[in-house]
Amino acid sequence: MSTKIGMGWLAVLAVAGVVSAADWPQWRGPERDGFCAEQGLLSDWSQPPKKLWQVATPGEGYNGPAVADGMLYLTGATGAGKARTGSLYALRVADGALQWQYEYGPEWAASYEQARSTPTVANGRIYLVSGMGQVVCVNAKDGQKVWAVDILERFRGRNIQWGIAESPLLIGKQLICHPGGPDAAVAALDSATGATLWTSKGLSDGSAYHSPALLTLNKRRQLVTQTAEHVVGLDPETGAVLWKHPHKNTYSVHPNTPVAVGPDLVVVSSGYGYGTECLRIGDTGATRVWHLKEVDNHFHGILLIDQRLFLTSSKGTLYCLNPQDGAVLSKLDGVGKAALLGIEGGLLAYSESGKVLLIKRNGATCQISGSFPVDFGRQQHWSQPVVANGVLYVRHGDGLAAYDLRQKK
Repeated sequence: MSTKIGMGWLAVLAVAGVVSAADWPQWRGPERDGFCAEQGLLSDWSQPPKKLWQVATPGEGYNGPAVADGMLYLTGATGAGKARTGSLYALRVADGALQWQYEYGPEWAASYEQARSTPTVANGRIYLVSGMGQVVCVNAKDGQKVWAVDILERFRGRNIQWGIAESPLLIGKQLICHPGGPDAAVAALDSATGATLWTSKGLSDGSAYHSPALLTLNKRRQLVTQTAEHVVGLDPETGAVLWKHPHKNTYSVHPNTPVAVGPDLVVVSSGYGYGTECLRIGDTGATRVWHLKEVDNHFHGILLIDQRLFLTSSKGTLYCLNPQDGAVLSKLDGVGKAALLGIEGGLLAYSESGKVLLIKRNGATCQISGSFPVDFGRQQHWSQPVVANGVLYVRHGDGLAAYDLRQKK
């Protein structure tokens, strides 16, 4: 039996205890690490998984759904140009039927105009960040607005080339976001009211499409995130900068959530020629342990499973790395630039080519053992796959489908 071994378990945060253990209530799952801990999922794809249902959502999005308490929550955008509008949708997991929708305001309307944020669900509320910098809290039961904050206006931030693209992190009562303003590269809002709790004084970098993590490094709980020019560690209670490390690529695009790989080690990865690096966090700051430029993961995610790192490169190769020294343990071509999800005994990959692949894993060795096409929706295949309660959910533009991954009895 496969065992996930990671250091990011604290990222369960406030989500723990308020949703089912098999739900997927936020970006990258219950522990924000891209791993599905369910056992007994379908491992033979000689026949593709059965499609349970497929629906067209009113709006288009690059985000996957959050799953909690029998409902799916996802965002989408409709209209064109200045009339582009974002909405939050609540759909029933049983059949994808729309239960309610809430229009949260203008949505990103320039290049790659679909909605971006994966909602976070906790304590009966839903939190999202729009491509225009609106942070919104909605009642999960009926879709009524609780509060909304324009973080670009409040913190004097500026939007970025392809629009704000982050999925909010909840730490107790603190909702973390990235305004990219003066002394406010990062900010914490009160999850109950939207009031400002703290900003990152002394850190004024722009936003970088990043969804952060709460990790324990060097025996200290830290908010680890990326800005336009740095990887940073912040005190989650005050926003004080604990350390920062230069990390900048051509377009300041750093969407991959950091992964802790040891008591004082964290791994980050970026595309556009930067690559993957491991940092050691000590009392005096961060030092680089290793750097692999060729393993340049664009925005498809990093997985830590059984003390091994799995991620794809811009050339479409799946790499397995030793996280301690960066040694390449194996490479698998033909996967493509793919969003990865860890499961017992393997990986699920949703490739930009429009295929979902089952990848069997034996130690560091990986092999493609089945696939099926995503033959609905439109534009880029950029969503993260989601597995909750034995069901795989795949989003493509205005299409959403559910596939049965439960073993037949």
